[in-house]
Amino acid sequence: MSTKIDELFATLRGLVSDQTRDLALAMAELRAAKAERDTARQSLRAAEQDVAETESVNSDLRTVNARLVADLAAATERLNHAESIIMQ
Repeated sequence: MSTKIDELFATLRGLVSDQTRDLALAMAELRAAKAERDTARQSLRAAEQDVAETESVNSDLRTVNARLVADLAAATERLNHAESIIMQ
């Protein structure tokens, strides 16, 4: 009977050891997943900052473009006026 109990304890120790190893592996995978998530969050924040900067630059370019269009319209108007004076 002692041999049977020893076998059962050995089996139980093996099961506990396997479960401990499986738990350790699962915890390591969770830590790796958390690290990946954190890296992804940092990348997302950096991308969001890039988008904000790009939107700001685009806004500035639209403002400059509007000024150039207005300047071109004014210059064209002056040119037309000058040409009409010359043609008279």
